[in-house]
Amino acid sequence: MKKALLLGAVLCGFAALAQPSNDSLNMRALLHYPVSQWGISGAHVDCADIWGYADSVSGKEYAIIGNRKGTLVVDITTPSSPSNELWVPGSTSLWRDIKTWGHYAYVVHDVPSGANPPYNGLLIIDMDSLAQNRWKFVKLPVPRASGQVDTLARAHNIFVDENGILYAFGSNVGAGGAILIDVATDPWNPVTVGLYDGHYFHDGVARNDTLYGAALYSGMVVVNVALKSNPTMVTNWATPSNFAHNCWLSDDGNEIYTTDEVANGYITAYDISDLSNVDELWRHQVQPNTSLIPHNTHVAGNHVVTSYYTFGVHALDVEFPELPVLVGYYDTSPFTGGGYFGNWGAYPYLPSGRILASDMEEGLWVLEPEYPEVSRLKVQLGHINYAAGTNVTYGNITSKDFVYWKNSGDTLYADADGVVLYSAAQATNDTLIYPFEYQMGMSGVGLGDDSLFVSLASGLYPHDTLIGSWSWSVDEKDPAPFKVNTSEDHWTLVCGEVQFPNLVLSVFSLDGKEVWSDAWTQNRSFIIPFPESKGLYILNFRSLDGHEGAIRILRP
Repeated sequence: MKKALLLGAVLCGFAALAQPSNDSLNMRALLHYPVSQWGISGAHVDCADIWGYADSVSGKEYAIIGNRKGTLVVDITTPSSPSNELWVPGSTSLWRDIKTWGHYAYVVHDVPSGANPPYNGLLIIDMDSLAQNRWKFVKLPVPRASGQVDTLARAHNIFVDENGILYAFGSNVGAGGAILIDVATDPWNPVTVGLYDGHYFHDGVARNDTLYGAALYSGMVVVNVALKSNPTMVTNWATPSNFAHNCWLSDDGNEIYTTDEVANGYITAYDISDLSNVDELWRHQVQPNTSLIPHNTHVAGNHVVTSYYTFGVHALDVEFPELPVLVGYYDTSPFTGGGYFGNWGAYPYLPSGRILASDMEEGLWVLEPEYPEVSRLKVQLGHINYAAGTNVTYGNITSKDFVYWKNSGDTLYADADGVVLYSAAQATNDTLIYPFEYQMGMSGVGLGDDSLFVSLASGLYPHDTLIGSWSWSVDEKDPAPFKVNTSEDHWTLVCGEVQFPNLVLSVFSLDGKEVWSDAWTQNRSFIIPFPESKGLYILNFRSLDGHEGAIRILRP
């Protein structure tokens, strides 16, 4: 007797890391504000990094954009009517980076150009006093372990942690590691509180007294900064292209995302929940073998938003970090392929959800993302927990193992561990089939040997659910001879037949563990107590007259 074990799959989403071919996906431009429209005679055509600021009182949103000749603050609350609020001229430099703390913005520049150029040190802008033109340059003293005192004259990048410690990376001091500056105590008059000088850091991010430095050829370096006056290295690791340029932490701190700023470089994800065993999760190129270069990446909730030079702004959905999905991009640049042109920075943290982007040649962009909901599927082949609780294991798993969608016929191949990963490029309402036959001894219930054709599928799960382990069970091909009612703390089974059902009942969790079993031999109704944990369960039923099946039941 052939029986099909079927579960339906409903998946809606976008293809995982599919190669894009258009200028935009799920992002639209609300404003393009090139330097030629700024109306600032001292501004240069080239722009650098960008940051944002939101006034919690007025609700206004601002872009703070670095330019080769200075820093511009623009009110972009109404994108169709940008308003220049402040221009601060500065030393001529290709590099200008901005971060904020409270209502203050901090700006640094790297090596200036020209003969005997001035060094500005750290620029501080009072964002609450834009109309009063309140800003200043400061050159902070930096004590060294040798007793020498240097001065912060320039830096490549900065970051401010949750405690108000500003980290200046790639500075003129020592090896160019990280200068630790307290901007929390007196944001207008910051002071140096520490120095890590063991590596050159191009960029970095810090949280919970731990600093993660992007050290270019030296890879990623982790530093304990609990004692600000004496930072100590914890660990380090190499990135795929050996040019760790930038990094950013996930909201929960369990992952870090890095960029290698080289042709055909990668955005790479690492599991850092255990710093003694850092694990690479994946590496991503938006269009392999095209020499495209990723620049700076940031994490905003479930999205990794990256400035990708000539490709523009690029967004991955990482709600489940092990299965990233490309969900949006916008090409800000007229250039293509390799080269250090195009999108320098992307700021995804405005309350409105808009993204600020700085393009080196094209100026300021304000983008509005319209990210789709994403569905994912992760299937482990090779071990089937039959609804009756009988474990069935087949032979060695190879990459030739596959599943396919019943209606579309699309095939998904398993990896060497028998794992199939899937992300839908369009709405999918189909059944996932794994063609596999086996002999199963059923003499215990009077059926003898039975050859079953097994069809595997995801089940009905919401878009934001990733199931890590799977149990496959029969569909309602053989309908249950009873109705299930859900009460406050139990299910009630009501038999619709005149005779008593005479069924053996078992409840299984989705990982195949039996959590309850009993026989229903009398009465027209039967009560099954709820398991301890909420969620979806499989109720298996079988009888001596050959009736068998399973249904999905929800424990609310």
